[in-house]
Amino acid sequence: MKNTTMWKENLYQQVEILLREHDEFPIGEHQHSFFEMTYILEGSGDFCAYTMGSEREWHTYEAGDLFLVPPNRIHLYTIRTHSRYVFIRFTENYVLDCIGRYIGHALDIQSGFRMELSPDDKEAVRQLVGLLVGEVSHKRSLSEMLWSNYVDSLILLAARGLHLPDTGIAPEEDKVQHLLLYIEQHIDQPEQLRLSVLAAKFRLSPTYIGRFFKRNFGEDFRLYVSKNRLKRVEELLTGSRMSVKEIASRMGYIDSCYLNKLFRQHHGMTPMQYRKMYKSESE
Repeated sequence: MKNTTMWKENLYQQVEILLREHDEFPIGEHQHSFFEMTYILEGSGDFCAYTMGSEREWHTYEAGDLFLVPPNRIHLYTIRTHSRYVFIRFTENYVLDCIGRYIGHALDIQSGFRMELSPDDKEAVRQLVGLLVGEVSHKRSLSEMLWSNYVDSLILLAARGLHLPDTGIAPEEDKVQHLLLYIEQHIDQPEQLRLSVLAAKFRLSPTYIGRFFKRNFGEDFRLYVSKNRLKRVEELLTGSRMSVKEIASRMGYIDSCYLNKLFRQHHGMTPMQYRKMYKSESE
C-alpha cells in the first residue's frame, strides 16, 4: 500500500455533483477527505480500493453499478471502455446534519465499496440518478432543492445496500461496536459521555468501564473522546463557515475560550489559525 500522505482532495461545500466521461481515468491512486458515491452511466472497467485493514478490494464495473468510498480510503479507477460517471460527493457533516448519525456511521464502517442493491432499489437508483443529471445539466427553478432531495434518497438507498458486518459476533465484541457507535452519536453531547451514564447504558460499573475501554481500544477513554471531538471541530473548521463560537456551541464546549485553549494545546495554534493554514495549503 502506498504512503497515505499522498495528495488528498478536499471539498469546500457540503455536496458536489460532477458529471464526467473519460477514455482513460485522469488520476491514479488517490483519496478524499469526504464521501464519494459513484454511479456508472456507461462503460466498463475496474475499481480498486484499500480496506481499513490495508487489503485491496477489486471489482469490475459496468453501467448501473454504484460505488461508495468513505473518507481517507485510497482507491483507483481503471477504464476498459469509454466510461461516463456521476460523482456525488458529500461531507460527513452533511450526512450527520441531513440524514442522521446512524447512517453516517454505517457509511463509514462499511465492509464493501460496491453497493449490492435489490432489483427494486437498483431501478430506483437509476431513476433518481437520471433525475439528478437532468437537474444538474439544466438548472431551473428549484433545481438545487430537487437535486438535494435526490441525493438524500440515493444516500439512504446506498446505506441499505451496504455489506454491514454479520451479527454473529462475540458479546464483548458486540458491546465494543455499540460503544463506538454510541460515542459517535453523542460526541457533541459531553453530558451523555460521562462514565456514570455509559456504565448505566452498557451495564458496567463506573470503575470498570475505564479499564474496559483501555483494554479494547488501547487508549484512555477521556483522551479518546477529546480527540474525536477535536477531529469533528477540525472538520467544521475546514468544511463549513461556522465561527469558532458557533462550533464551540455545536460541539458542546463550555465556550469558545475553552475550545481555543484545548485546540491550542492539541495543535499548537488557534482554530482560526488552523482554518487559515488549511485554506492556504489547499489553494
